Amino acid sequence: MTLRFQFVFAILTVCAFSVSAPLAHAQFGLTNIGNSLSISFSPETPSPNDTVSVSVHSSLLDIQGSDILWKADGKTIAQGGGVDSASVQIGALGVETRIEVLVVAPDGTSAATEATINPTELDLLIDSDSYIPPFYLGWPRPSAGTNLRLQAFPRFKRGSAFVPASELIYTWRRNGEILGSISGRGKMAASVPIEHLFGTDIISVEARSTDNKMSHSSSVLVSATEPTLALYEEDPLYGVLYHRALGASAFIGGIESTFAVVPFFVRAGSVYDTALNFDWSVNGAAISANPKNPSALTINAENSSGVAFVELNVTHATNFYLDAKESWNITFSSGSGAFGQFNPFTNATQ
Repeated sequence: MTLRFQFVFAILTVCAFSVSAPLAHAQFGLTNIGNSLSISFSPETPSPNDTVSVSVHSSLLDIQGSDILWKADGKTIAQGGGVDSASVQIGALGVETRIEVLVVAPDGTSAATEATINPTELDLLIDSDSYIPPFYLGWPRPSAGTNLRLQAFPRFKRGSAFVPASELIYTWRRNGEILGSISGRGKMAASVPIEHLFGTDIISVEARSTDNKMSHSSSVLVSATEPTLALYEEDPLYGVLYHRALGASAFIGGIESTFAVVPFFVRAGSVYDTALNFDWSVNGAAISANPKNPSALTINAENSSGVAFVELNVTHATNFYLDAKESWNITFSSGSGAFGQFNPFTNATQ
């Protein structure tokens, strides 16, 4: 089955920062208490060219009562008493922005620190191994017993050179728990089993450079979808008419027609998957599935009332979560008498 990916959320970025030694500012001429400051960013994961709010925090200094000087790439962006935050527009992907802050307390104590904002990007694409028919415009949603397939596409850049995705370290998590078997260097692709019928999982991935100077985390909410059965007419010339699913009640011209069911989102590579079991019945009488095409049923309404109540139950040989049921009332344009038991292979009533 052709792998289909779907974008599920917007690109995020993360900045890595490192604390440097205290900055020397002779114009203050005051005692420096060392590196007692920390810098935070809002948003925490700014995108390239975003305007970022930077804030300074300290457990030792009275920030609100101090004189504060902010610089970005050597240029003053804010200063004054109690100015504990500033705004800066960061650069494009691969362009670092160096933030410096100096705090001078009323008692003459001072401290300084710096941080570097290095924007990165990462797309997280998701897919599953559940079944969808040809030309379906949606994506194969995961159901209980299927596997969610994920692919991380990071864009980490130092200057003009991209960091190869294979050199990054990936940490995959389900609901915060690290999935060690699928995490590691270069493991940008992952397969996670869907193990419940209901509820939601949070699947996340963190990509990090080996020097820990760049990282990015993205996550997606995944809910198990209940498989559904859709019935279509199969035209002798055009094949299965996938553009027109039959409703709960349907009218068919003529006295004979072949129908094909599509088991959406079941764990299967195709409707011919031998692990799928199709249990058909018409007007309460069981019909043996065609071994060559068990998802298809041919009904001949000759010498009958022209009304057929079709029921189908689809199960899986090893995925015991799967138990999909559906029924349809199908009326043919002509027929007389009462339905007997249909034989879908001879297209005759018995």
